[in-house]
Amino acid sequence: MNMYPSPTHMRSYLSDTFAILRMQAVREILWAKLSRRNTKLSIFPEQGPERSANRKLIDTEDIPIEQIAGTLGRQNDFDYKFRPLKGYLKDRWVNTFLSLEREGWSPIVVHRVGDQYYVEDGHHRVSVARSLRMVYIQAKVWEYTIRENPPKKCRPMPCVELCSANAFATG
Repeated sequence: MNMYPSPTHMRSYLSDTFAILRMQAVREILWAKLSRRNTKLSIFPEQGPERSANRKLIDTEDIPIEQIAGTLGRQNDFDYKFRPLKGYLKDRWVNTFLSLEREGWSPIVVHRVGDQYYVEDGHHRVSVARSLRMVYIQAKVWEYTIRENPPKKCRPMPCVELCSANAFATG
């Protein structure tokens, strides 16, 4: 028995792994439609001028993969568990897996809002990392500070009964 599979066998194995992940995602989407659940990948919250002014680049850090909640633009390519949805992603997915073995990965690029991360660059790496059950992945993080609007001060509302009673008495 050969302990070291040839590159061709490895590619076949990874292609099968990709197909299994894709079928799991498609099956879950079908069940989700029947039960009216959402399996789409979350989209990064809308950016306004106030949001982009509040972002800063944090150094590269290890982030928990479980806190990666969404994307900046690949919602139709991956499901909420970052399983591939489209067949054309297979070659890149396989190559991403193989590159981890050969030379490692460069950090992904994410945007953090609160305690959730949204992927800008590195969707395939996140998908492969989840399939390998990795816990952390290196990322360049853009952090957005959330400004909460101060509560509005309430003014006492005029009593409707008093206003109508005064109108009745003077009228």
